[in-house]
Amino acid sequence: MGQSSQLARLVQLLLATAFALASADPGKIVNGTAASPGEFPFIVSLRRAKSGHHSCGATLLNSHWVLTAGHCVRGSSPEQLNLQYGSQILERNATQLLRVAGIFVHPGYEPEDKYANDIALLQLADRVTFSQRVQPVRLPEPRQTTPGNISVILAGWGLNKTGGSVQEQLQKVQLQVFSDKECSERHQVQLHDSQICAGLPEGGKGQCSGDSGGPLILTDNNGGSTQIGIVSWSKKPCARPPYPGVFTEVSAYVDWIVETVGSSSTPSSLWIGHLIVGRSPPPKLDSF
Repeated sequence: MGQSSQLARLVQLLLATAFALASADPGKIVNGTAASPGEFPFIVSLRRAKSGHHSCGATLLNSHWVLTAGHCVRGSSPEQLNLQYGSQILERNATQLLRVAGIFVHPGYEPEDKYANDIALLQLADRVTFSQRVQPVRLPEPRQTTPGNISVILAGWGLNKTGGSVQEQLQKVQLQVFSDKECSERHQVQLHDSQICAGLPEGGKGQCSGDSGGPLILTDNNGGSTQIGIVSWSKKPCARPPYPGVFTEVSAYVDWIVETVGSSSTPSSLWIGHLIVGRSPPPKLDSF
């Protein structure tokens, strides 16, 4: 083999190695970073019970109820679903699993109308025991307005890009909320008052398939977290400008959540704003 052929072969090997390394990159929730251990103790993975495959995100409301998106569970029966909790690493053979006893999709859910009322509650067959890394999420005040231009955090295990792969480790990304007016202008359609948008003006970061049902989080100066949104839908390919992701605005549904949870015979409490609302003592949030 001549010297030029050897050089060409070396270049091919180097390029192949570089391509293999690039292909092995585990990727992110589109351009996010790995969440810190225990950073989002309320997030859970909604799975197909038979296969153990992650399908959507969800959040713990209390020991008996979980919040997710309507499109994640509509048409499913309780025995087809379970939830992995208390871990940021997805495992098909996980042992910390919760069974679902009941599915409550909002009665006004309408996927043909820009996914209006895309919200659902899951009643658990198993009681959740809270710990340092298993905690309920705080809900906003009923009908609380979400202002534009504030900084929020999206967390989930969704694809790192359209056609990508579900992430084994929980990811997070910082986004910006857009005003209702700008959100509708960017999507060139009038969105519902009960929806909010978040992303970046330049695109490149945000939700993708597998993040559906997961939380959009607003943090306060004291480090507290409030779930203001539920991942609903986005234009594909994921995080493509100028289209921010669309979320169900949680504050528009707090009354429905309280009514639905309150109709259960199982005593339950909800963490809403600065109050615990319900018929049982509040969880000991500061006692691990």
